[in-house]
Amino acid sequence: MRHFAVIAAALALASCKTAAPSRAATAPTQAPVASPPASATASVAVAVSGSFSPQRGPAAFREFVADVPAQENGGECQVTRTGGSGATIATASYPARVAWQLQLTLTFDSTGHLIRYAEFRGVPPIPVGFRPGSGSLDSVLRENEARNRNTTINLDYGADRGIAMNRGGGRPTTAIMGTVREVERLERLGPPAARLERMRKLCGV
Repeated sequence: MRHFAVIAAALALASCKTAAPSRAATAPTQAPVASPPASATASVAVAVSGSFSPQRGPAAFREFVADVPAQENGGECQVTRTGGSGATIATASYPARVAWQLQLTLTFDSTGHLIRYAEFRGVPPIPVGFRPGSGSLDSVLRENEARNRNTTINLDYGADRGIAMNRGGGRPTTAIMGTVREVERLERLGPPAARLERMRKLCGV
């Protein structure tokens, strides 16, 4: 069976002069309210070594259960526009950017088309306060994964591929794979398509 590299969403802070001011709201569907300017940061994905064999087909989709629920309360946004490719990355952290329990990231190309959706549920892979040079990032990620269970959902619109996965916490990895439409509309996951639309309203993207 083919194996696929595991990508775990992680929060990494980096300077970014093109970041738009963060936005906050008290509920996912409420119009965003501008928050005071903060130091510019960017959300970055971090790859974690490992492999898994996702299950496919109707039976696998019926049986799959997200081990970590989506805690979609509150919400703060950050929108970053890259200077080279012209892409836009919007990140929503729930309930807030500090000690979030759910993080959604949307990536748009230079024409404004949505190309990727990433969702991470659980304890942030990188603890609050971590700074480069204070320790090995790989060690931090491995320790977090060994201790905490997380659920991730990734949708690649260009490849028409969706993956939902439970990982970590000393338990076996479970995952399903299908088309974007199959995964984004799966009621057992929320569904992601509805959460995506609420995030777009929250962040104004």
